[in-house]
Amino acid sequence: MFFQQQKNLAFSLLTMAILAISITACVKTEFDQPPVGGDGQDIPVNTTIQQLKSYHEVNGGFDLLTEDLVIGGTVVMDDRSGNYYKSIVIQDSTGGIEVKFSNGFLYNRYPVGRKIYIKCKGLMLTDYNNLIQLIGGVLVENGQPTDFGLTENQERNNIVRGFLGDPPAPKVVGISQLNQSLVNTLVTLEGVQFTKADTAQVWADAISQTSLNRTLQNCGNAEVLVRTSGFADFATGKTPSGKGSITGVLGIFGSDYQLFIRDLNDVNMNDARCGQSTGNETLVDISSIRALFTGSTTYVPAGRKIKGIVISDRAGNNINNRNIVIQDATGGIVARFDVAHSFNLGDEVEIVVSDVELSEFNKLLQVNNVPLTNAVRVSAGNTVTPRVATIAQINANFDAWESTLVRVSNVTITGGATLSGNRTLNDGTGTIAMFTNANATFSSMATPTTPVTLTGIVSDFNAKQILMRNASDIQ
Repeated sequence: MFFQQQKNLAFSLLTMAILAISITACVKTEFDQPPVGGDGQDIPVNTTIQQLKSYHEVNGGFDLLTEDLVIGGTVVMDDRSGNYYKSIVIQDSTGGIEVKFSNGFLYNRYPVGRKIYIKCKGLMLTDYNNLIQLIGGVLVENGQPTDFGLTENQERNNIVRGFLGDPPAPKVVGISQLNQSLVNTLVTLEGVQFTKADTAQVWADAISQTSLNRTLQNCGNAEVLVRTSGFADFATGKTPSGKGSITGVLGIFGSDYQLFIRDLNDVNMNDARCGQSTGNETLVDISSIRALFTGSTTYVPAGRKIKGIVISDRAGNNINNRNIVIQDATGGIVARFDVAHSFNLGDEVEIVVSDVELSEFNKLLQVNNVPLTNAVRVSAGNTVTPRVATIAQINANFDAWESTLVRVSNVTITGGATLSGNRTLNDGTGTIAMFTNANATFSSMATPTTPVTLTGIVSDFNAKQILMRNASDIQ
């Protein structure tokens, strides 16, 4: 075995740790070492960081390393900005690990980009709420174990400074791709923004020197925490209001992933927020937006806008006040805004749908939670000529015709004395449901007793249906 597990903090280990403390109790804060830019040296390694971490079972215990293990890694996080304290993070091609010290100002000796080698014999592995750390040892005070970082003596004997260069390139990942193998490595998240509540807020509380979490999200509302120390020299700065990329070292606390930036140079978030217009979007057909949906919630790519004629009638009140149905020459779709809208039947509307959720509500496809500010009225008083069809044709082409206007002749309406609620349409070629909301202005209209010509929107509510817009849809 490469280590001696100390599940119960065996007395012999504690005695050794106390002795280590007593020998090195007088710790200097400056060291007789070459300056940051001085020469380094390379030495052979015989294990990787990931293999070293695998020797520790995450349980809050302490594992003494008893074999001559040597790892090498490049510093990807130091304590220069104050966001880390008495700790650095090193990374090799297999993973990363936090290394704790008993003194600070580590960036003078181990700045970001410095390659270092660690002779692990005599050191310990532990974890802090699932974050694996390499430490100097453990001390028991009043019956309670307390870990301590590498002492000056351990630092001199166990660490070899390699050459100074560039840190490894961060791995570009999405929030949903974060996993345990990325913990204590440098990552970049793209297409992210702080939640509205955490936008333009201080990174941390510098007055009380308290660490704070801010929530970062992507356009799909997946979230991850950004944690900042109250001692960070950028703590009083404000989180950005836009969208973009952020780079940092991934941490974990329990089951929550946390991102730690090194300084504000790691933050590049100046683009328009998810779903907001940049003014440079490309106009695309509604049918191309519908084609993006393959059965599960997805998101419209950036740089897209659609334009169509409103075929729903806000005044008829047979549709939710946050929804409109628009149609162009290729198809139709429901746009659901984040607040109630004021668009009327016949308005030509242009809507930026960049990064917007594309999903089904009770099987009805919609672009969901569109910022109302993304929609503009181009003109008013337009008309869309309904597609003349039989009910059999509507049923056969339902998916392609969803959210478009149709007109059916010689239709009987049955199922109730008024139009309110679910009714059945029958034109002799087939049947389809028709629904009228009780709050619709025409819901109390008497159900015709003879065949009529009916105009309506092809819709869905877990079943095929037609929606009237207003009383004039029955002729």
